[in-house]
Amino acid sequence: MVLARFSRLSLLAAAALSMVYVHATESMRIPDNKNATMRLEQIQESPIVHQILRRGILADGKVSIGYYPNWAIYDGSGNFKPSDIAVDGLTHILYSFADSNPSTGHLTLTDPWADEQKTFGDEDTSGGGNNLYGCIGALYKMKLQHRGLKVLLSVGGYTYSQDGHFKFVISPDARATFVADAVKIVEDYGFDGIDIDFEYPASAEEGTGLGALFTELRAAFQALQSKKGDATPYQLTAAVAAGADGYGHLDVPAMDAAMNYWNLMAYDYSGSWSEVTGNQANLKPDGVGAVSTVDALTWYKGAGATPAKIALGIPIYGRGFENTDGLGKSFSGVGSGTSESGIYSYKNLPYAGAEVFENTTSGSSYSYDSSKREWISYDTPAIAALKAKYVADNGLAGTMYWDLSTDKKGKDAIVASAAGAVGALDTSDNHINYPDSKWDNVRNNMGQKKARRAHARRARAPHAL
Repeated sequence: MVLARFSRLSLLAAAALSMVYVHATESMRIPDNKNATMRLEQIQESPIVHQILRRGILADGKVSIGYYPNWAIYDGSGNFKPSDIAVDGLTHILYSFADSNPSTGHLTLTDPWADEQKTFGDEDTSGGGNNLYGCIGALYKMKLQHRGLKVLLSVGGYTYSQDGHFKFVISPDARATFVADAVKIVEDYGFDGIDIDFEYPASAEEGTGLGALFTELRAAFQALQSKKGDATPYQLTAAVAAGADGYGHLDVPAMDAAMNYWNLMAYDYSGSWSEVTGNQANLKPDGVGAVSTVDALTWYKGAGATPAKIALGIPIYGRGFENTDGLGKSFSGVGSGTSESGIYSYKNLPYAGAEVFENTTSGSSYSYDSSKREWISYDTPAIAALKAKYVADNGLAGTMYWDLSTDKKGKDAIVASAAGAVGALDTSDNHINYPDSKWDNVRNNMGQKKARRAHARRARAPHAL
């Protein structure tokens, strides 16, 4: 047993060896009480894939990708509005989640009121017309104000990956329906692309189908770009697991060829399913758990993922364990959590009376209240910055976060801490040219018609992914 040396604010702690396995990413799910009061299988390479493989990566700096769920605006999730997002440290916002029909492949938004209808007090609703409001409308206005900010629609997540929601990927006809819907939704709602969060392919057939879906989406978005004369390609990303039970069936070469970024969900390594307490997001092996982020990175790179396309996921939440004596020890219960059992918003951590431990060797941290015997694994700003430096030193694409609504403000913000350590961020242009949108205010850029025409003039010479 290797005992990692822990530095905390005032003590040393030791860990006992035990095996834990990465679990499905239950954090990326819809909370049950969102409205409550707060308390390698390879496929034969196609000509399209071969063409895309030769292309470079569009970003001119590191990416900083944050998931923003559509339930964040509800009472049970803190009433966190799009305008509350600190965009200065971000290059991408992934609006979560849309859903897919398992039989037909139809792609749909999941909450019309949150997505399209809710107003936040700064909209002009007096002029009439068919206008987009809601979180998506607010995010579009943010794109106009921050031209380097890309907003993608994320499909799936934990909840919408259950009960066969992604079964459509094995059917060419259903994939074609999904692709057509994705292109229409991107044009209608002013998105910069699509993120696929399929948790997780359960067979080689599903993995191959998912790879084909990415190839087909890329071809469709290239056609859309060419049709509109846009200079900037549309983006495709995928949220993927850090544990072998989640990534074993991925067709990495096909996906890598078609996508911009792998959003590595480098968290949820321990939780209620574990036999003993464990770090939920350790960067390197910690002598306790069976999973580490560097091991996952080694697998993806060996399977054919381009390192410069991998965004390392950083959790903005903690996982709790009750009635325990510390790391690597038995426990009983995971606590009530913030909005669901066992999961604690980072903005509430650490709790009064808890001491904080940081391990710069394994890249992990936690808090422990010895009087309550409560142990919570979460990333501190220092550990987030350490991970960001690892990203910079190892040529990865950047960082990714779940989720933006649970971050702190100011110097203790996880996103800001990582962004300050990763290096210069990507400033490439987003899309603001949607002439075929069904929404009047998206077509005219919320009244900023000159901005759209200026973008169209810059777009005369399209370049590829």
